[in-house]
Amino acid sequence: MRLLDWLFNRGASEPRASREDVRQALGRIVAIAPQVRLASRYEARLAPVIGKTLGFARELVVALPPPRDATPGAWADDPYLRAMFATPEDIVSVIGQSHEVRGWFDGHYTAYHVHAVLSSRMVERRVLGSALEGGVMRTDVARTTIGFEDMRMRICAESDEALRRDIVLRIVEQLTLEAMARVTAREAQRDALNEERALLTARMQMLGRHGAGMSGLVSSVETSGEMARLQRDVAENAASLAALGSRAQAVEVQLRTLVDVLAQPAALIGVTPRTLCINQMNLLVEEGSDECGAEVTVQLARMPMQPPQTRAVQFVRIARRDMPPAGTTLDGAEHWAL
Repeated sequence: MRLLDWLFNRGASEPRASREDVRQALGRIVAIAPQVRLASRYEARLAPVIGKTLGFARELVVALPPPRDATPGAWADDPYLRAMFATPEDIVSVIGQSHEVRGWFDGHYTAYHVHAVLSSRMVERRVLGSALEGGVMRTDVARTTIGFEDMRMRICAESDEALRRDIVLRIVEQLTLEAMARVTAREAQRDALNEERALLTARMQMLGRHGAGMSGLVSSVETSGEMARLQRDVAENAASLAALGSRAQAVEVQLRTLVDVLAQPAALIGVTPRTLCINQMNLLVEEGSDECGAEVTVQLARMPMQPPQTRAVQFVRIARRDMPPAGTTLDGAEHWAL
């Protein structure tokens, strides 16, 4: 099946998900949130919002540019690679630090290439440098330098189409993780409210023993005022707990939260292309400047992680010959994540 035919059902007004697409996405969801299967009619209630999320994710994926060869030989002629990597050798270094890419090649002995997602954090810094203005070279001019840090290659597949399919399902997974984070936050709030209720109850019991011990030193007016404040606090606490629902409703809350998140994927995930003009020193060339620079379009992906992150993403093709020998990469790289 051709990639574009998969991404868009030709003749339809908008992307539609097949039953098999929904089934695969549902499998990813219940793997993360298995308890949701206990909810009444969970499949029928999730299917429509899964279809919406899949359509949205496919629109994002098809808008991303085709893969570029991440190889030292392409560095000199590719402005994007020159902006990302200071030297051709840096490309090999980043490839070598990816345990996922190395593991993929180890498991596919006959493959010459693998497709992967190169992600990084784009950093803009203000520096003092030189600039050509009106034909005159000026020094100590405020400039913006563009840098790309924390480069990672963790998601890979045998082809561009397979990689894009996987990214679509990973978007569903990420939204599921966000929904479960919200459920966990609700439970943490419930625990805090229960602790607060216990403290309020203990305080009310102490005031109720007015006259015993040293409490006889407190006037009845002060005691009654404090009791009234405690009663208001108890009422507010009870209302907050009621709004969270009972623990017996936890499965239903999980399902409702999933439906709410999957119904509005654009509120959490998005990709924004940004075109920059950058010189060979990775300095931003302002519009109207006499300085020469190359245009580079960076795809900035916004993801609902904790904390939320925005990363530059690019599909790349990696050659086996560019994978350095094992043991030459940095220690600790296995802890990296997209």
